[in-house]
Amino acid sequence: MLAGTWWARIVEDGMGESYVFDTESFQFKLVNRQARENLGYGTTELTAMTPWDIKPEIAKPLFLDLIAPLVSGAESILTFETVHQRKDGSCYDVSVRLQLLRSDADAVFFAAIEDITARRLAETRLRETTDRLDAIVNNTRMALFMMDDSQRCIFMNAVAEAMTGFTFAEARGRVLHDVIHHTHPDGRPFPLADCAIDRAFPENNQQSGEEVFVHKDGSFYPVGFTASPMRDATGKTIGTVIEARLIADEIQARETMRTYNSTLQREIEVAVAQRKQTEVQLVQAQKMEAIGNLTGGIAHDFNNILQVIRGNLDLLSRNVAGVEAAERRLEYARAGVERGSKLTSQLLAFGRRQPLEPAPLHLGRLLQGLDDMLRRTLGDAVEIETVSSDDLWNCNVDRAQMENAILNLAINARDAMANRGKLTLEVGNAVLDDQYATDHAEVTAGQYVMLAVTDTGCGMAPETLAKVFEPFFSTKPEGEGTGLGLSMVYGFVKQSGGHVKMYSEVGEGTTIRLYLPRTRRAEDTETPQPVRDVQGGSETILVVEDDDAVRATAVEMLTDLGYRVLKAANADSALATVESGVPIDLLFTDVVMPGNLRSTDLARRAIAAHPHIGVLFSSGYTQNAIVHAGKLDEGVELLSKPYGRDSLARKVRQVLDDRQAQAAAPETTPSIGTARTLRVLAVEDEAMIRIVLVDMLTELGYEVAEAGGVAQARTLLETTDFDVLVTDITLPDGSGIDLALEATSQKPSLGVVVASGLAADATTWPAAWIVLAKPYNEAALKSAIVQTGLDRSPLLALP
Repeated sequence: MLAGTWWARIVEDGMGESYVFDTESFQFKLVNRQARENLGYGTTELTAMTPWDIKPEIAKPLFLDLIAPLVSGAESILTFETVHQRKDGSCYDVSVRLQLLRSDADAVFFAAIEDITARRLAETRLRETTDRLDAIVNNTRMALFMMDDSQRCIFMNAVAEAMTGFTFAEARGRVLHDVIHHTHPDGRPFPLADCAIDRAFPENNQQSGEEVFVHKDGSFYPVGFTASPMRDATGKTIGTVIEARLIADEIQARETMRTYNSTLQREIEVAVAQRKQTEVQLVQAQKMEAIGNLTGGIAHDFNNILQVIRGNLDLLSRNVAGVEAAERRLEYARAGVERGSKLTSQLLAFGRRQPLEPAPLHLGRLLQGLDDMLRRTLGDAVEIETVSSDDLWNCNVDRAQMENAILNLAINARDAMANRGKLTLEVGNAVLDDQYATDHAEVTAGQYVMLAVTDTGCGMAPETLAKVFEPFFSTKPEGEGTGLGLSMVYGFVKQSGGHVKMYSEVGEGTTIRLYLPRTRRAEDTETPQPVRDVQGGSETILVVEDDDAVRATAVEMLTDLGYRVLKAANADSALATVESGVPIDLLFTDVVMPGNLRSTDLARRAIAAHPHIGVLFSSGYTQNAIVHAGKLDEGVELLSKPYGRDSLARKVRQVLDDRQAQAAAPETTPSIGTARTLRVLAVEDEAMIRIVLVDMLTELGYEVAEAGGVAQARTLLETTDFDVLVTDITLPDGSGIDLALEATSQKPSLGVVVASGLAADATTWPAAWIVLAKPYNEAALKSAIVQTGLDRSPLLALP
C-alpha cells in the first residue's frame, strides 16, 4: 500500500495540505494530518470522499474537465485557486497545485494545497487602502506632485493637471522644475538651484511658501506650496511630495485688507475715547455685582427703619398742617428717606438682586437694535456679522439684562481678539433633548432660543475654560478686568431658566452659546396704567409684620385711610385670626418673618379659608419667598419698602378692587379667585409618577381624577366636566396628544397641559396648549395650569 511507504510518511507530516486520490474512482487514498485537521474529517470519512466533495464551487463534471490536460499529458502540473469546505460548513480559500504521478505499477493524483485565506484578506485590505488613497488624491482640491531623487516627475493628480495645463504623461520622467517653474514672470530664466521647492530633497527638510508657476500656455499664476521629503521604511529620503494651491484671490484679498486698514486707522483713533468710556462703565457694573452679595440682609433691616420714619412723617404731617417751618422740615426729612430708599434700590439693582422683569423678546430684532452701539463700542477693526434664522421663536427674558449680557460677551470677545478680528452673533431655534439633559444635570429638556457669540481670538486651554464662570476669575492682566463679566452673564441666564455652553481651543477662538427658554407669547406692547387717586375704604385688613415699629406705622396709616385693621406679629398668630371666622378682605403681610409658618403658606391658607381675599406682600428684600429664578412670581402683588401713605393707599385699593371684580364675575368663568374650583384630569401610565402628580395637584387645591391610559381617561371625560387635562404623550393604549385633540373637540374651553420627558414638536399642537417638561416641581406644575388661563389665583412660592 502507498500509505505504508516512506514517501507517504513524508507527506503525512508535511506542513501544507496534501491529498492523494485514485485515477479511476477519484476517492482519496491519502490525506495528510494538516488537511484532516483543517477540514475536520477523519481518515475513514475521507477515504469515501472525492475532491469535488470538499470543493463547493467545483462539481464533478467541471472537475473532470479541469484535470483533462493532466490525463492527456498536455500539462504536467495544473495550478488553480478555489474554496475548500470544512465539515462544519465553513470555507477557506486555497491555492491548488495538482499533478498526475505515474509508475509502472500504479498512477495517482497528488494535490499540494496552500491555505491562502490570510493572503486574500491582506490583498483585499491593500486594495481597499489603495482605493481610499486614490479617492483622497483624486478628490482633494490641492494639486499634488511627486518627484524622485533626481527631481523627475513620477506622479500628478487631476488637480495638478488642471492647474498646470500639462498631463501626467507629458510631465512624466522630466525634471518638474523645467516643466512648470523654469522662468520668472519678467522673462528671466529661473535656475533649479534657486528653487525653494527643490531644496526639500537635498536638505531633507520641509519647505513652504509662495511661488509663481508657468502654465502650459505660457501664462503665469501664483501658488502657495508645501514641499516635503518622502522617506522609505528605513528613513532614507527617496523623493519629494509637493502640495500646491492657487492663491490669486488670497493675494487680492490681502491688498484690499491693507487698503481698508489704512482707511480705518483714522476712524479707530476717533472711537478710542468713547470706547474707553464704555469700558469704564462696564467695569463699574461688574464691581457692583460683588457689592450685591453684601446688600441683601442690610437692605431688609435698612428698609424697615426707613419705613418707620416715612410712615410716621406722613402721619405727623396732619398735626403740623399750616405750620410753615414744621412742614418745611417734614419735607426735608421725607427727602432724606427718599434718598435712603433710592440708595438701597440702587445697590440691589447694581448687584443684580432686584427681581428680573422677563417679557417675550425677539432676539433677532434686539440684535438689530444693538448693532450701532456694538460697532461704536468694539471699534471698526472688529468685523461684526449678525445671523438670524427664519421663524425665530421668542424667549422670555429681561430686556435690559439681555442687552447687558450681549455687551459683556462682545467686549470679552474683542479683548480676546486683541481688538482686531471677527465677531459673529447668531440666533436660532434649538431643542435640548432628554439625552442632553441627562448629560448636563442642570438642564431641563425642551425648546430654547440660542444666542451664539463667536470670536476669532486666542482661545483658551481646557484648564482655563473650566474656571471662566467663577466670580473674580480673569485671564486679563491685573487691573484690566474684574473677573465678573462672564459670571454675571452665567447668573443671568441661570436666573432666566436657561443654559450656558462654552467652546474654545487655543489659537482657534471661542464660542459661547446661551440657551434661553422659548415662550409662545408674542412681544408685549406696554400700555401705561393711569395713576389711581389716593382713597381709602371700609374693608377689613389683616396686617402681619414682625417689626413692632413698622407694624404700628402701617396700622395707623391704614386706620387713617378708613379701613378696619387687625394686626399680628407673625404668620402663626395671623393664622389663628384667619381661621377664627372673622371676615377679612385683605391680607397685608411682610415676606420675611420669624416663626414656623412662612408668609406664603399663610397666604395660601388664607385663600383657602376666604376664597375672595386679597393678598399684598411687603418687603425691603424678597429673598426667595415670592421671587424665583430671579423674577417675581406671576400673580403676586408686592409693595416694596419703604412706602408712603399715598403709595400704600393706591396699592391696597388696587388689590381690593381687583379681587372684588373677580368675585363679581359670572359663575361660568372657571376658577375666578380660587384654585379649588378647578377639576383636573391627570393621565399618566407610570404609577409612581401618577401618584406624585395627583398629590401635587391635590396639595395645590384642585379636584383631581386620575387615569392610567386613554380608555380610562375617555370614560372619565364622558362622565365628568373637567376644566384642565394634564396628560403624558406616550400612553400604553394610545397617544395623549390624540386624546387631548379629541377632548378639546368635545369641549373647546378645556385647558391642556402636556407633561412629558420626550422632546416633542409642539409647533403642530394648538397654540393654547401648555408644555410641561419632565422632571417638574410643584411650582412649575402650578405655573403651567395658570398659563392655561383657567386658574387666576396667585402663583405662590412653593417648596
